[in-house]
Amino acid sequence: MTDIFDNGPLPLRRLGASARRDSADGDRIDLSLLARGLWADRLIIIGMTLLCGLIAFALVSQVTPRYRSMAQVLLDPRERPVMGSEQAQPDVKLNDEVLASEISILQSNVLLKGVIDRIDAEHPGSLSAIDPAAAGPGLVQRAREAVFGPPEADPEAAAQAEDARRERLVWAIRKSLQIWREGDAYVIAIQAETVDPVLSEILASAVTDEYFAQQLESRRTSSAEAAKWIEQRVDELRHQVETAEDAVEDYRSKSVSANGASAEIISRRMVSLNDEMIAARVEHVAARARYDEVERLIRDGGFERLGSMFSSEAIDDLTQRRLDILARDAQWAERFDEDHPERVRMARDLEEVDRALRAEFMRALDALRNEAQIAGIREDTLRESLEAAEAQYLDVSRDSIGLRQLERQAEAARKLYTQLLDRYAETRTRELLEQSGARIIERPTVAGAPSAPRPKLMTLIGLTLGALTGFGIVGFRQFNARLYRTPAELAQDTGLPVLTAVPERDWTTTAQAIREVDTEPMGPLAESVRKLRNDLSLMDIEADPQSLAILSPLANEGKTTTTVLLARLTEMADKLVVIVDCDFRKNSIQNEYRFPMEHDLADLVRGECGVLDAVQTDTDLGFDLLAARQSEPELADMLTTRWLADTVEELKQYYDLVLVNCPAVLPVAETLVLARAVDRRVMLVRHKQTPRAAIRRALSMLAQHGLDVDGHVLTRIDPAEIQDDYLYAYDI
Repeated sequence: MTDIFDNGPLPLRRLGASARRDSADGDRIDLSLLARGLWADRLIIIGMTLLCGLIAFALVSQVTPRYRSMAQVLLDPRERPVMGSEQAQPDVKLNDEVLASEISILQSNVLLKGVIDRIDAEHPGSLSAIDPAAAGPGLVQRAREAVFGPPEADPEAAAQAEDARRERLVWAIRKSLQIWREGDAYVIAIQAETVDPVLSEILASAVTDEYFAQQLESRRTSSAEAAKWIEQRVDELRHQVETAEDAVEDYRSKSVSANGASAEIISRRMVSLNDEMIAARVEHVAARARYDEVERLIRDGGFERLGSMFSSEAIDDLTQRRLDILARDAQWAERFDEDHPERVRMARDLEEVDRALRAEFMRALDALRNEAQIAGIREDTLRESLEAAEAQYLDVSRDSIGLRQLERQAEAARKLYTQLLDRYAETRTRELLEQSGARIIERPTVAGAPSAPRPKLMTLIGLTLGALTGFGIVGFRQFNARLYRTPAELAQDTGLPVLTAVPERDWTTTAQAIREVDTEPMGPLAESVRKLRNDLSLMDIEADPQSLAILSPLANEGKTTTTVLLARLTEMADKLVVIVDCDFRKNSIQNEYRFPMEHDLADLVRGECGVLDAVQTDTDLGFDLLAARQSEPELADMLTTRWLADTVEELKQYYDLVLVNCPAVLPVAETLVLARAVDRRVMLVRHKQTPRAAIRRALSMLAQHGLDVDGHVLTRIDPAEIQDDYLYAYDI
């Protein structure tokens, strides 16, 4: 069977302007409506808040108080060299990995066992507070000792027991310790938390002191091991240096004996010969150049071209005599010709002087030639001596390759030996002056108040969680899509108008409902039912009598009360109204009022009386009633749509309005039979109680039988949760 609501809500062709507007806004959250819903369910919120607060307080009260004590250690990143920048054990540069390693060291069992020994020595018995096995022997063990006496001391068992105790305490201390890095600083926080404030302070102090002690001991041990290793290496290198130096001296002695001189002496001789050869070469070149120049001048222009290139006493005297002769000849030439005897004599003297000068210049030229030859010979001699020295040096160098190798080895051994001696002195000094790379910046103190639990805080958290839980429950109730919270949601989902919203009251009978309508004819209850009456046009004077069925998907939706109130309000408008109570299972109206009946609806169904005979007219309620004396469910099987329709039509001849009180649609089968027999139908929906699926199913069943529904009535609604216009002026 196909459900007409599978494809969405019905068309809104029957909705009024306000209903269409509210349907369009159905997806928006109405804060005022939400606030009213929260206020209406305030007891849930308050109850959950108090319940969770009490639970939190009760739980906290059962927890043993714990006390914290914290120390802070600064890992100093500054380098403080003891003897120099290079050390046998250089300081590690701090980084995130180093800090993580130090935290792991603080949590290691090696350090914690040292902490146990330190506390046992300084504060005996203090660790029993956190020792899981400190409760002592059990009842069975004490009884055995009382009967058989204490067991004999067993050293091996005692050692095993001590080892087991240390392992337990390591585990317990790890549980009591929290170690972390403070932000981005080079600071490590060490926090101890136990049931004893003094023990917390002792534990934090012991961990800090043991960390410093082990760190300093580790540094000193490393320095001592490094010094020992250096000392061994120094002894080995001393022997190597001595051996290498002896080998160098032996090789050098053998080389001098074989070559007559050492490479150093030959090298110095080569330098000296090279300098002398260069000087001789310069002298030879200079002498040869002077000789060539003088020879060229003599060849080109005679001795007169030489000028003052040669200087000697004889040449100077001859040159002066020649000048004197030339001067006198010049004087005689002014008065006499060349044939004059005096001038002839002076010419002979001039030739004699020239001959003497030529001889002197030739002797000087020979001296220059001899000088150039001697310089060349000297140069050649020095070259031969240098070549001989070079050959000798080459021979010595070939023989001294092994010597140089030995010298390099000896020099390397001496250099390493010297460095290790210096490092040995530095390491020994560092071992004496070694200090820790960290320092305490905050000492642990004895806590004055427990750190955990915190009753006030935990109670406040419990109250907060309870309030949040309460708000969550209420919010779930408010936003639960399975129920209808507002008339707009109902109208949008079903496509039918909400005719009215009947407020919730604390009365339990229809008599109380009628009494409220009578005493407050303009109150919310009367106005809501009056609105239903008017929307159904039940006051139209010219209208024909009508029959109306009040339906609901499920039981306890308020059908009977709504039917009675509608009858009462219609009767107040001078209309004749009769209620046909077809809910044979409950028969609520008759069960409440117990009217004396000569004939009832059961007699009418069985054909034992007429319609007017079965109607109860003396009800004092303002309307007449057609009902059974008592609950008779079997009457449902005797009803047919045609019979009921004929009965309703007959009643319409005497009444303006025939109200048929039907059982719930979904659980009762005959409701559809009853709904087909009336002119109009109204579906009741209980506020925040009727599931949406039930409404859809009920409307689907009616639609499959071709039955229209005029609209909905939202019943039992809390006025604090809904806007006033829904109660008094909801426009369809």
